Amino acid sequence: MFKPKQNKSATNRRISRGVISLGLVFLLIEFFDEFHYGIQSAILPALRSDMALSYAQVGLLLGLPYVIGTLIEPLLMLLGDTRWRKRLMVAGGLTIVLALFLLASAVSFPVVLAGFIISFPASGAFVTLSQATLMDFNPGRENQMMARWTVAGSLGNVLGPLVLAGGLALTFGWRWAFAGLGLMSFILTIILLHQNVAARKIIGERSEETHPEELIGLLQNLWGALRNVHLLRWVLLLQLSDLMLDVFTGYVALYFTDVVGMKAAQASLLLSVLMVSGLTADLVLIPLLERIPGRNVVRISAILAVIVYPAWLLIPWIPAKIILLVLIRFTTIGWYQVLQGEAYAAMPGKSGTVMAVSSLGGIAGGALIWLIGWVAGQAGLNAAMWLLLLGPLNLILFVPGVEQKQTQNQIAVDVEE
Repeated sequence: MFKPKQNKSATNRRISRGVISLGLVFLLIEFFDEFHYGIQSAILPALRSDMALSYAQVGLLLGLPYVIGTLIEPLLMLLGDTRWRKRLMVAGGLTIVLALFLLASAVSFPVVLAGFIISFPASGAFVTLSQATLMDFNPGRENQMMARWTVAGSLGNVLGPLVLAGGLALTFGWRWAFAGLGLMSFILTIILLHQNVAARKIIGERSEETHPEELIGLLQNLWGALRNVHLLRWVLLLQLSDLMLDVFTGYVALYFTDVVGMKAAQASLLLSVLMVSGLTADLVLIPLLERIPGRNVVRISAILAVIVYPAWLLIPWIPAKIILLVLIRFTTIGWYQVLQGEAYAAMPGKSGTVMAVSSLGGIAGGALIWLIGWVAGQAGLNAAMWLLLLGPLNLILFVPGVEQKQTQNQIAVDVEE
């Protein structure tokens, strides 16, 4: 009589271990993604020098993948709500491997651009769907897992520029970094592919059980989301907030080399300083959100950003610039976490659809990134960096107060009914 209970208990333990193991893999995937991003951002000065790239071409490298990715990612995200999720994740990982080795061997701008373009939707399949699956495995603890996810990414952001700076100081060049990243992506993909049977079973069964809609139904959800005014508000604000997040990170190394006059290795080290401050801000955010509503955190920090960021651009002394660089990341505290959370809350239970709409928002984000590169080519990078103020200014103007949240939630309930 006790044997079935023992078997059931043993099965539950195996499944629990499989979930924990897979969760750790997902966090490693996020660590790799931000490690990759940190290195790629720090590589730009050396890459631009070796390839003799113009600012307009740099703008294309940073912006065009966003625009092209919007033609592919929405469908990938919608398919992520089906039983195809695991296959998409594995295919995304292998495609990132291809893109990184393509970059490592690139000898011309079109090849570099192709590598950047290929890696964008591949990262969506590999990384974003990993995040969604991690949230599915932890119902009721999404905020806690999102905090852990962000910290894992911040660690990667910190270490990436440091590793690159060490390599450049040893005169290894930038190609070895892309080759090493390709090897890391391959290893992670193999680990994901060969997870234990219990973990693989959970991915497949949960995807089918939780999201049984056919493609037509998913497209209908997408059409409904595109008419959801509250969701569109948060998606657009996410894109604008990114000007002071990923876009600032993407250009800051170039700013220190081309405007301030530092060497590429020094700029990479300063980028690490920015990443360390970002990691610290992410850790501070966890208890902060227990005391202050997220929308208030975003509004207050955006006001501070409007003060600190212009001071960073205007002040000529390098030590002061470094201090303000640290403060800048604290003035963006909670932007991504809160705005992304509000987007999910606008369509609860339809995370794949929300991610699809967010991907479409990449059109606006990519256009803004290209605009900054174009302005830098016409008026100089220092002048173009002022455009990043559009991010905090729009957050101040269009993030509603906490008192409006209850009203919006009631409207959403009424619409559903």
